[in-house]
Amino acid sequence: MNAKKGIIQLAIIIILSVVILSLLGVSISSLFNNKTLRENLGTLWEGIRWLWNTYAGTLWEIAKNLFS
Repeated sequence: MNAKKGIIQLAIIIILSVVILSLLGVSISSLFNNKTLRENLGTLWEGIRWLWNTYAGTLWEIAKNLFS
């Protein structure tokens, strides 16, 4: 039941985000065609991946120790 509520909430958030962007005059397709934005998002994603690969194991061990 909770998983279904989460999926419905995510769908509503996505739909509302698209509506808000549209009302602000932002074209989603132009965002994805923007080379600078794609490069910045790629850099951000690589940073997130680096953080995850570097620290996720450590955080997981800390969490296991706290709750065991």
